[in-house]
Amino acid sequence: MGHPFRVYFDVNEFRKRCAQAYEAHNIARGSDPNEAISDDERAQIRSTIATKMFTEHYGRAPIDVRELSGWVARSSRPQTTAVAGFDITFSPVKSVSTLWAVAPREVAEKVEAAHHAAVDDALRWLEHNATYTRLGRNGVRQVDVDGLVAARFAHRESRAGDPDLHTHVLIANRVRTTDGRWRTLDGAMGYQAIVTVSEIYNTRLEIHLEEMVGVEFAERPGVDPSKRRIREIVGIPERLNQFWSQRDAEITQRLGQLTTAFQRKWGREPIPTELFGLMDRATLETRSDKQQLRTLSEQRADWRTQAVTLLGSQEALARMVSTVLHPPHRARPVADAAWIERTADYVLETISAQRSTWQRHHIRSETERQLRGQIRLEDCERVAEAVVAQALSPTSAIARGDPDITDQPRLRAVSVMFARRDGSSVYTTAGSQIYTSAQVLSAEQQLIDLAVQPGGRQLPKPVVTQAVHAYNSANPDRPLNAGQIAVVEGFATSDLRIRTVDAPAGSGKTTAMRVLTDAWHTSGGTVLGLAPTAAAASVLGESIGARVETIDKLLDVLTRRTPETRDSDPNRSLPQWYCRSTRTHW
Repeated sequence: MGHPFRVYFDVNEFRKRCAQAYEAHNIARGSDPNEAISDDERAQIRSTIATKMFTEHYGRAPIDVRELSGWVARSSRPQTTAVAGFDITFSPVKSVSTLWAVAPREVAEKVEAAHHAAVDDALRWLEHNATYTRLGRNGVRQVDVDGLVAARFAHRESRAGDPDLHTHVLIANRVRTTDGRWRTLDGAMGYQAIVTVSEIYNTRLEIHLEEMVGVEFAERPGVDPSKRRIREIVGIPERLNQFWSQRDAEITQRLGQLTTAFQRKWGREPIPTELFGLMDRATLETRSDKQQLRTLSEQRADWRTQAVTLLGSQEALARMVSTVLHPPHRARPVADAAWIERTADYVLETISAQRSTWQRHHIRSETERQLRGQIRLEDCERVAEAVVAQALSPTSAIARGDPDITDQPRLRAVSVMFARRDGSSVYTTAGSQIYTSAQVLSAEQQLIDLAVQPGGRQLPKPVVTQAVHAYNSANPDRPLNAGQIAVVEGFATSDLRIRTVDAPAGSGKTTAMRVLTDAWHTSGGTVLGLAPTAAAASVLGESIGARVETIDKLLDVLTRRTPETRDSDPNRSLPQWYCRSTRTHW
């Protein structure tokens, strides 16, 4: 099936020096240079090499653990890796496995059939929309193939013996082109499409279960509003879902303990390869004795016994199953042109709040999320495509133009010789068209206009000099470098309303902001930091020594403080941090 997989030789300097250090370590101990080294010794050697190379590169020691960890993560990343295949796991939300475990056999079989049908739908979309190979020098041409070669393995339980219906799909890194030759899969397309594949599976599973079993889904209560909504089957008690999620909880808890211990011991966060090792260790250390092989009937009998014990009686379990299978059904909206347009608008609103540009797969993923609980099975694919088409139409989105086609419009016509099945050129990457919106461009233009407007608060030069001196005196082993001082002085003395800095991770931006914060506070000003999430806000606040809020929280305050709300409720209370920051801020 084609040529052997390539073997790439990584010449990353950090990895090379670590390898040399491993050999030196073994030789010093009188061992074979290639003898395996324990995880602890390997981590210590990595930390020592990383600190030395960081100091060589930046002329100073790392400021803190985060800075060193970021540098190690970037420097240890392999350049290219050839793989023999790809593994996709399709796993439903826990309430699906719970119902499958305790429902009557005929209902359980329908649940399992719905799961397999959803897997079929997701793989079909993947084959038709993201399966290609590359031809020509450096893979310049992306061409169609006959489909995927894959094996499916259905599993019924977790290592802890909990009901866990899921399917592993192993996809071979071999596809056949239309000329009959076997070549490697364009894996980048698969990685790009994996979120969309997952969302299609989740949506189709919901719809198949509604059609085949008669259940209803609703959003899980108590979920962090900043995270994606999770929908569970209505009527399944959360305590039963949690009880049968023991394995995941055990591994997560142990992984957190091991990660904390690693950071405390080695003074940095684990890099991906080390984190994988910690995950394996957490999995092994929490692994109970392997469950004896059980037939499906034996598994179902054990699960029913556990459910009865948790719920209190056979009658309670029967009532739960009856409630799940006979829920009040909500009327579905009519997916007419107006509904499709409203849904497309909401999809764009959601996507544009997360990113300034997007591609077709981003829109398709969000569309699938919005269709849940709205559309019948027979209309699903048609409506999904209609929403995507509306969201990407010229009336809704702005497509980034191709300068070559703009200069030579005749290039827009694609010869049959160089066209894929859908008519697009093999010299373009499928789904690579980038879109934005008029609202995003308008917001960017407003920022550009503000960026060149004077009127920003300026600090006296002596205050800035004193802040830099104070930091360097307190940290003689890692003083600010010339670039960091320039950033502090630029922000503090500029009269522009917006000031930005762009520098690689690990170059000391956060440290410079800490010094700027000290100078700003000394001058009587107020600093308000903003971050996308509560976790990021906590880290940033600790790093710079100032109050940090989430962007969503600030936007909520600003929304409630419009002229209309001021007039209707002039006594509406506002957070003190907001009132202070509107007087003297940066």
